[in-house]
Amino acid sequence: MKTSSAFFCAVIVAAIAGCDSEQADEQQFWTPLASVTVDSGSGTTSAVEVPLDNLRRALKVSAQPQGCLRVSSAINIAGEQLIATPAVSDANIWRTAKLHQAGLLVLEGAAAELTHISFDAVACDASTGGTLPTGVMVESHLSVQPTHPGLKLRLVLSPAISAELDTELLAQLIGVELQLDITIAAVQATADSEVVMQHQADFSSLAAILAVLPTKAQDTIDLVIGPCLLQQTPFGRQQLAGFTPRIPGGAGPADGVFVARTNCGFAAAPAGSVNEIARLAAHEIGHYLGLSHPEEADGSKDDLASTNSHNLMHRVPLAATASGLTFEQRERILAHPFVTAL
Repeated sequence: MKTSSAFFCAVIVAAIAGCDSEQADEQQFWTPLASVTVDSGSGTTSAVEVPLDNLRRALKVSAQPQGCLRVSSAINIAGEQLIATPAVSDANIWRTAKLHQAGLLVLEGAAAELTHISFDAVACDASTGGTLPTGVMVESHLSVQPTHPGLKLRLVLSPAISAELDTELLAQLIGVELQLDITIAAVQATADSEVVMQHQADFSSLAAILAVLPTKAQDTIDLVIGPCLLQQTPFGRQQLAGFTPRIPGGAGPADGVFVARTNCGFAAAPAGSVNEIARLAAHEIGHYLGLSHPEEADGSKDDLASTNSHNLMHRVPLAATASGLTFEQRERILAHPFVTAL
């Protein structure tokens, strides 16, 4: 079955429950927690108090004006500092050293008892200047972990993909890989374009794809499939099979998941089977929900003891010899606030 308007309202891996419009949720997903200024001398904010709760907790952090931030201090209920050396990525409990304009912090693991957090304004690129943020907006979200967890996706498809893609099967295959129910909230169109990122943190070309789309619910993930993805490196342009701007996703510009058609650079080749596209999409959604590659090309590993290089999060997912996730990987994705009951 090819993509059609029928799938604008399809609920995958569950009974069809009626058509959902693309208007934003009437209920507020994020609750304002604090707005703090950056001290002009130290470059650090005052501490933001984070109320403890037995529910799942997540923080959305935004630089004001646009710029980059780093968590400078994270204190738990016992008064202990959770980040030993803020400038070192390995010491950061959120697995990222820098928040580019915005970021989502999931309060799980070591951060489950976080009570206070503060931030530094930092340069987005050490080789350039630029304006440092003068303030930070912090928003929070509380939610119950669902008994039957799922994700809401909005598909954004280029013509080369939409002409042949069975979206119902795609959603089913993604759901099997992630062990989640998948709902296709809507289907939108984008161009068969060539998207060039000037460096790894240049999300402007990706953000431009999403900027022209209708408003969506805040907890719906945009899955863009089709445009060719290229990243400028010192050795020339590198072609990417997929890209997720932030781990985890859920805040800031270009907030979505991007998968290239598999025939980029090879016009005579087929655009990729639904199985290949589903695995690439599930891999990138895994990043969006907080998962890293178990092992990188330089030998560095993720922070989960049970992961290995054979499953879905293999850095070359189409070369993986197994599917699915480990128990620890699944526990991590279930902590993301966009995983909800469908």
